[in-house]
Amino acid sequence: MILLIDHQDSFTRNLEHLLAGFDRVLVRDRLKIEEQDCEAANLIVLSPGPGNPDQYPETQDIYRAWKGKRPILGICLGFQLILQVEGASITRQSHVLHGVETEIEFDPCSQTYSGLPPSLRVARYHSLRVDPASLANLPDTIRITGHDPIRDAPLSFEDGKRKLFGLQYHPESFLTPSGSKIIENIRNAGMD
Repeated sequence: MILLIDHQDSFTRNLEHLLAGFDRVLVRDRLKIEEQDCEAANLIVLSPGPGNPDQYPETQDIYRAWKGKRPILGICLGFQLILQVEGASITRQSHVLHGVETEIEFDPCSQTYSGLPPSLRVARYHSLRVDPASLANLPDTIRITGHDPIRDAPLSFEDGKRKLFGLQYHPESFLTPSGSKIIENIRNAGMD
């Protein structure tokens, strides 16, 4: 079962639909998560959402309690939240990207992008970003696997040891043509 922690975002149901192609999905509001929800999950997904990670202390607590115990994937807000908890800083972007398809440069040897073509485009819906200067504060186990070649913003990471994954972009969007394959790769890597 995949536990999708909902931050009341308009993309949550689209994400649920994508994840349902891989397993049963339980969608729960972040304020209504119970321990047995996390215990039963073989993947915990932190959904996109409005605002910034500081506005979601409950999700930060869930992340701290379950990292290393269950595979966790953070998407957009979830991506930022994981990296902020791990030591990175979140800043406002100079250029807001909402509903924009951009190129991503990625590590083809990463688990996230295994078997994908060398050129990928992804859907971006964010006004905040992880500050690249703060990446040095992250644990050595976290590896940035993708970034925006123009703005140098980190766009994905993985931590194979603790089975943590993050996507700043939206895999459920039609503007991310390889989104389903990316989710499949992450799910498979989390089950190893």
